[in-house]
Amino acid sequence: MPDIRHDLKSSAGMDVLRVDSRLLARFQPDAGGWQDNTLPVAGGQVCFRTGQIGAGITATRSECRIQTEFRSHVEHLAPVGVLAFGLSGTSLFGFDHGEPAHAIRPGEVWLFRVNSGAMARRTPAQDAASMVAIKFDVARVAAVLEPSAPDWEQSGTRAIRLGRWQSDREDGLRAFLSNPLRSPVDRLMAESQSLGLLARWLAPLPSAPQLDDGILGREERRAVMRVVDRLVSDVCYPPSLEQLAALAGMSHARLNRCFRRLYGKTVFAWLRDHRLEQAHRHLRDDTASVTEIAFLCGFSSSSHLAAAFRERYGCCPADVRHHR
Repeated sequence: MPDIRHDLKSSAGMDVLRVDSRLLARFQPDAGGWQDNTLPVAGGQVCFRTGQIGAGITATRSECRIQTEFRSHVEHLAPVGVLAFGLSGTSLFGFDHGEPAHAIRPGEVWLFRVNSGAMARRTPAQDAASMVAIKFDVARVAAVLEPSAPDWEQSGTRAIRLGRWQSDREDGLRAFLSNPLRSPVDRLMAESQSLGLLARWLAPLPSAPQLDDGILGREERRAVMRVVDRLVSDVCYPPSLEQLAALAGMSHARLNRCFRRLYGKTVFAWLRDHRLEQAHRHLRDDTASVTEIAFLCGFSSSSHLAAAFRERYGCCPADVRHHR
């Protein structure tokens, strides 16, 4: 097992792991199976269990039991995506040298994407913070991502909170983690399992603009995509229109005009429809209660969801569930 402790540095009273893109292979097993890496840090330890799943796909289960804050900084030369499942505790993620701000909590599923550069993680001191991350070359799933997110190649980074998973219902993730990865058949099955998880959780990505008539310039379109990224990163707690306009670098009136040209609706009308599409998918594919789905998708109550659902689809949420 490679000794990765020399990559661990102390900075400002915390431990920081910096991994150059050329050294990522040291965290991977030379042959089949999983490789366990353990870092002794101040007042605890950080463990990474990593496996090479298939061409362009790796998986890591991490667990931090620490009494002081821990940070990691991993560089990538090529565009990568990360499908992350929160198991316990809380960790925050960000990109390049910015402060990590996207918090993964227990039961949450996030999609991260970085063109090149670094992905940063900050884990506050806690008894146990664990998660599973499936990392994939963007080229493997470009045909899925590009129609729904055509500006990923230009926007650089992206973070989307896809939804919530429940440990007693996520058979695919349990089967994936229990795969020994020893034989070629094991690895073939693991690749199939990982792609199945990607297919399931990439489904709620926002749909592509329907009214792209070339009116918007490149910078305006990228500004709108930044706003879409921010809205879908947490549909439950959207910023104000003024905050979104500042993110886009334009007035709120101009931002709404740009949304109308791309989507045929204003910013928050778009968000409302996106929430309803998310709820419709969960009602068809999930066993969570209508109330749980309402809160997950940003509605204040099941009755609020039902009223919006009837207006949009002409039926109530229970009708979708009964006819799935």
